[in-house]
Amino acid sequence: MTIWALVPLVTSIAYLVLLAVVLLSKRQSITRVFSVFLGAAAFWSFTSFMLHIDAPPEQTLIRHNLLNIALFAAMLMYYQFIRAYTNRRGKLFLIIGYIALALDIFLNLTGQLVTSAYIEDNVVYHTITPVFYSVFILALSFIGVIIYHLVQKYRQSTDPAERNRTLYLVLGWVIVVLSRYTNLSDNPRIYGLPLDHVGNFINAGIIVYAITQYRLIDIKLIARKTLTYVLLFFSMITVYAGAIFIATRIFPAEEMSTIILMATLIVLILAMTARPLRTFIEKRIDRLFYQETYESRLALMGFSRKMGNILNLEELAKSLLPDLAKSLNINKAALLFPDVASGEFSMEYIYPADDHLKTQFKLAADNPVISWLDKNNAQLYLNKLDNLPELKGLWQIEKEQLQKSEMGLLYPIKSRDKLIGIIGLGNKKRGGIYSTEDLDMLISVANQAGVIIENAQLYTQATIRANTDELTRLYNHRHFHERIEQEIARGSRFGNTFSLILLDLDLFKVYNDVYGHLAGDQLLRRLGKILENSIRSIDMAFRYGGEEFAIMLPGTKIEDAYHVAERIRKNIESKSSFRDMPITASLGLANWPTDGVMKEEIIAKADAALYRSKETGRNRTSLPADLNNNSTQIISSELEARPKAMSIIYALAATVDAKDHYTYGHSRKVSEYAVALAEILKLSEEKVETIRAAGLLHDIGKIGVPDHILTKPSALDDEEWEPIKTHPELGVEILKRIMDLVNCLPAILHHHEHFDGSGYPFGLKGENIPLEARILSIADAYDAVTSPRPYRTQLHTEQAVAELKRCAGSQFDPELVDIFCHVIKPEDSPQLKASPETGTE
Repeated sequence: MTIWALVPLVTSIAYLVLLAVVLLSKRQSITRVFSVFLGAAAFWSFTSFMLHIDAPPEQTLIRHNLLNIALFAAMLMYYQFIRAYTNRRGKLFLIIGYIALALDIFLNLTGQLVTSAYIEDNVVYHTITPVFYSVFILALSFIGVIIYHLVQKYRQSTDPAERNRTLYLVLGWVIVVLSRYTNLSDNPRIYGLPLDHVGNFINAGIIVYAITQYRLIDIKLIARKTLTYVLLFFSMITVYAGAIFIATRIFPAEEMSTIILMATLIVLILAMTARPLRTFIEKRIDRLFYQETYESRLALMGFSRKMGNILNLEELAKSLLPDLAKSLNINKAALLFPDVASGEFSMEYIYPADDHLKTQFKLAADNPVISWLDKNNAQLYLNKLDNLPELKGLWQIEKEQLQKSEMGLLYPIKSRDKLIGIIGLGNKKRGGIYSTEDLDMLISVANQAGVIIENAQLYTQATIRANTDELTRLYNHRHFHERIEQEIARGSRFGNTFSLILLDLDLFKVYNDVYGHLAGDQLLRRLGKILENSIRSIDMAFRYGGEEFAIMLPGTKIEDAYHVAERIRKNIESKSSFRDMPITASLGLANWPTDGVMKEEIIAKADAALYRSKETGRNRTSLPADLNNNSTQIISSELEARPKAMSIIYALAATVDAKDHYTYGHSRKVSEYAVALAEILKLSEEKVETIRAAGLLHDIGKIGVPDHILTKPSALDDEEWEPIKTHPELGVEILKRIMDLVNCLPAILHHHEHFDGSGYPFGLKGENIPLEARILSIADAYDAVTSPRPYRTQLHTEQAVAELKRCAGSQFDPELVDIFCHVIKPEDSPQLKASPETGTE
């Protein structure tokens, strides 16, 4: 026995160690199959060792046959492992393999494959039968099937880690096949050496590494590093040989040992300072491997050096996305960030620019894709969505959106374990796939970007807070002055123009007084949204101060700005709620440089135009050119016309009463009753006058109700009540253009609301109903039940008072009813029981 005979023993022991490692690792179906292969391989190596330990001649044949059986069994178990790894479902070839193994056992044990065997100089010599070649050909077919399955697995896989595992298995199997070739070689130097066991053990080690490691070393990376050190080694050898050659020519008399020593010293010195040479070689090899993507990869590797200078997300996108797309050789790269309010992830930056995709690609905060990225903190291949159980809940429309995006994978960007962004990568050009090195680079970039994004978001939030009005979310007064100076500077350089709109809400103080400051704040917020929805993305809206706003329109002439201002004015008017008094706005325009060159000139001109809109009746837009007109005459004529308009309104109120002779004088009496109650409550003189006018005009909307309904002698049915119920809103529509009557509108609009919320038009409840409307409601009902009607009995004062008290808390404010009844009921009259007939319109 020679030292080489110990190799199979060492290999069998190593197999058993590997088997223990596999059995102690995470138990999976593939590791169980692999452990069977390790056991068979250990048995094969051990039988080989037993064959080479100078066994008696009579035992050599049986040990040789056992070795053949163990070899075939190990190969079959390896095929079963590859079959499990590649997820092959068909069992026909496996069944054939087990039948062949049984036949191999039978033929070996009966001596029908090898008839004799002996060992000489640690070399096994045997005599085989023709049947042996049939078994050998069958074994070759298994070798071919294994290679075929591995190649198919590699081609079908898109996961770089899985492809690397497959490459490792291919490499290991090639080593096995090549090492087995030694048993067939006639070369006396290698024939008889147990290299097949060494190759098989290397293969087993590769498999263990491949199936137990989550991340693998990239084959491409290994090739680069190996090539680098091979070239470095050969460079040193060349220098060494060159030094000896030159020394022998220069110093022919010197002894060769001295020359070799000198050359060795030179090479050692070069080796210690070979870092620049290695770097040079690495760069050339990297250029060879990466070609046109080399510069971009180099830029990405230096990304950490630039990150300290990046302060906002736009800078990050410009610095990162182009290099990312070019270095990975993909068709696009994008950054997705969540919306602060909704949490919805949208594609804020994309390279190359794609406005359609940027607009359409959205991922809701509760989308399973977002949850998966947050939970797993790993890349998600979009072509594998159907293979992940967590993403089975995706809607079809969501899957189609992801497919139409042409994105290859998504990778989460996290900071402090919080998902703050997503990197989206497109598909590889020319149908390639992502390698492990690509993913390493992506992970490195994502980790660095997480810090930048968090800092950028904090910086952006601070900038937004500094430049934004917290109430309306529009830009604030300070930022207005910054931007107008920037626009003037830009216009001076490039010859551009811009227009400025100043806007002021009409009678906002009255609105605050009627509805309170909280309602006023809500109105300002609503106005901010109206402004944002009425202008272009390049336009800017500012809260200039209080109820004043400014809109800057870059590149817009005064004529176009006027159309924008009118659109804004009409949007404000049309979108004001009927629950409130109608809201209108006055606007003034100016243009740079037509109306001034300095900032102060432009603002002053727009402010003067705004003032003119206020003075000429509000709810209109004025141009700087309008200031040249005789505004004094216009204003005085407007003021002169107002009393005439009031007279017309009161005439209309009389017309409503005249339409139905049963209700003649109703408006006047309601006004008197309401004023009496208001005075008892000691309301201000302004409030009393408001209630007086509201009482006279509360039924003005009945002008729009058909006569046959108003004059119907019997009770109205449900269908006829519908037009009646619209008269408060119609009244507001008629009166809202008369600014002197704006204060009356809440009372007119809500005088048919009930205290318990069952009234109309909006079902307001309790003190949400304006005080003037609650007063008007009692006065209106009292006059209605005490006036003659053809469809009900007229009530006396005592009966009417009882009816009001009965409806207190449901239809009327109970406190106001008590006060009104005390005022209206004679003290010496006994209180009568209210009539069951009631009908207060």
